[in-house]
Amino acid sequence: MAKRKQQNVELERQLKQRKMIFRMISILVAAVIVFAIGFGIWTVQDSRWVFRYDGGRVSANDFRAVFDIHWQSNPQARDIALQNLQQIVTLHDRAEYHGVDFTPEEREQAIQDANWEIRMERTFQWGFDPFTYISDERLAELFFIGPLIERLMDIYIPAANVTYDEEEFAQLLEVYLEEELHRHLDLQVMPLILETREEIEEAYSLIGTMGFDEIIHQFIPGIDEDDELTMSAVDLAAWMEHQPEDMEYILDMQPGDYTRIIVLTDEWDEEFSLYMLLHAVSRVEPDAAAAEANFREEHIEEIRGDIFSTMLLEWVDEANFRLNRRGYNAVA
Repeated sequence: MAKRKQQNVELERQLKQRKMIFRMISILVAAVIVFAIGFGIWTVQDSRWVFRYDGGRVSANDFRAVFDIHWQSNPQARDIALQNLQQIVTLHDRAEYHGVDFTPEEREQAIQDANWEIRMERTFQWGFDPFTYISDERLAELFFIGPLIERLMDIYIPAANVTYDEEEFAQLLEVYLEEELHRHLDLQVMPLILETREEIEEAYSLIGTMGFDEIIHQFIPGIDEDDELTMSAVDLAAWMEHQPEDMEYILDMQPGDYTRIIVLTDEWDEEFSLYMLLHAVSRVEPDAAAAEANFREEHIEEIRGDIFSTMLLEWVDEANFRLNRRGYNAVA
């Protein structure tokens, strides 16, 4: 009887021990599960930030947008894209500090511009919107920061305080006037651009028999009577960057002149051509003094830009950015 009682006590002791072990294992498993869930949540949350600085955090989606738009997701440009984002963030912080951030009107315009960019990108992507991960408002803040840069440059580098070597400027001016004086020529021309050689030759044969504006309306019926038919030859030059001889010929035109038939070639598609006739309507010779003043202003702005770029890099260093490798790696 005593032996059976002893066996029952031992059995009860073993049963309690097993219950204790099972309980401990259950607690341990639950702790592991809770830890795993918490770690998973933390990992997801942490991967949303690409870097921290001065107590703030910057979204990995901002990095993704800069990487996508500025660098077309080129893997070799990841670090450069990160530096771009740091500069943008720093610019906004400086602008906010000085009270020169976006005005309401500028912000609204920037958002409209960002929305237009997205619509264009959606068109190129056959209706797919590649920027669903970021808002128009944030895109505006990332990419339309011109007004902030202008006001910060006015604060830190006033144009009146910029100095430069006059002798060096004189040498640059001489080259500029020789190569770019045509930019200040006000030559207004009336262009007719057609798709076939036959059409342009027919139009050419009509010169002298009717006004050139009438010829344009005859070959391009969709033009309204009150549409502006003239344009600046300097604006036309943007179409003909790889046809300098033709452009030089156009710039020599005098009021009343008609050009020969000019073949507009596609730099990337040798088989594609358009055909153009021009009529010179008016001509105002360039003012060398005005050209010099314009070039001096451009020279000063270039110097200011170089100084500001160096200053911006110093601000980035001072901001003490700390990279979050998990968020950085999450951006493909």
